[in-house]
Formats: sequence, C-alpha cells, structure tokens
Amino acid sequence: MTIAMLLTAALPVAALALISARREYRRRGRLSWFGLSLLIAMLFIPNLALDYATTYEWPRSATDYAGIAVGTAGIVLLVFSLSAFRSMTKMLCLDQGELTICGPYRFSRNPQYVGYFLFLAGYAMNDWSLWCLAVLAIVAVSLHLLVLIEEEHLKRVFGDEYAEFLRRVPRYFGRPVNRSERDRF
Repeated sequence: MTIAMLLTAALPVAALALISARREYRRRGRLSWFGLSLLIAMLFIPNLALDYATTYEWPRSATDYAGIAVGTAGIVLLVFSLSAFRSMTKMLCLDQGELTICGPYRFSRNPQYVGYFLFLAGYAMNDWSLWCLAVLAIVAVSLHLLVLIEEEHLKRVFGDEYAEFLRRVPRYFGRPVNRSERDRF
C-alpha cells in the first residue's frame, strides 16, 4: 500500500466516520462499537500514511530534536487528557458520564486532540515533505469537524454546565477566562 492510496482512503473513511458519529450522537446519544471503530480508522490511517511518508532516523538536526520535543509533549498531553476521564467507556465515547473539567481540560476543551495532533506534527518534523503536510491537513480538518460534532452533542447532554464550560475554556488551547474577567466586558 502506498502513501497516495492511504491518503485517498483517509478522506472517505473520515467522511464516513464523521457522518456516522453525528448520526449516532443524535439518535443514540453515544457511539456504537461500529461508530467508534470508524473513528479509530479515521485516526489510524493518517498515522499509517505518515509512517509511509517518513523514514525515521536518529535525530541529526535541530528540527529533528524539536520534532522529538513536540511529539513527546503531544503524547504526554494525550495521556494526561485521557486519564482525566477516569473511565474507559467514557474515553471511548461509549458512555457520556459527567463533564470532565479537571486537569488539562481547564486549559482546553479538547486537549486529547491537541496532544494527538502535536504527536503527529512532531513525528512529521523529522522528515518534512508534502506528504507529511497532506497528512497533517487531513488530520487537522478531520479532528476539527469531529470537535464540532462532539460540541453539538455535549450541548444537548450537559446543557448550561457545558455552555459555561464553552464560555470559560478555549476550544483548543489558551488561557481560561475566569468569571471576574469575563464579567468586566
């Protein structure tokens, strides 16, 4: 399988996964195992494409070392974000549980996706090419669309609590707005 074939497969798989996730969240309020499998494929295919696009070697340049630092930071953020869920079924979007607002979720509504993207960006920095940029673009667009679908679902599930979370915490990363600052405007 070549990188072109993987990237060609990534687009319809991402579209199918996103359509399925939106439909399942609206109808069932959670993902099925099939919907979860599609989302995993949506995230795995670009990983595989990136693996084909790069030839990993020991770091030799400042960009390589920066890539290791960015990728490591991404993995650490991803692990801390997923551990904040404290539930495997919640982490896998099979159970809504309670709204997670602790740990990295104080600074980002989606730190797990930020971490995943940083990991891929760090990996790609070790062998920049147009293929790597294409993979990162597909991942960025797919994750953003998934975030929009999840936000729609979470608004329905958690109502005012999630609305406050939206006002207080940035979508991807930044400084949280505390109530006294927000009320001044």
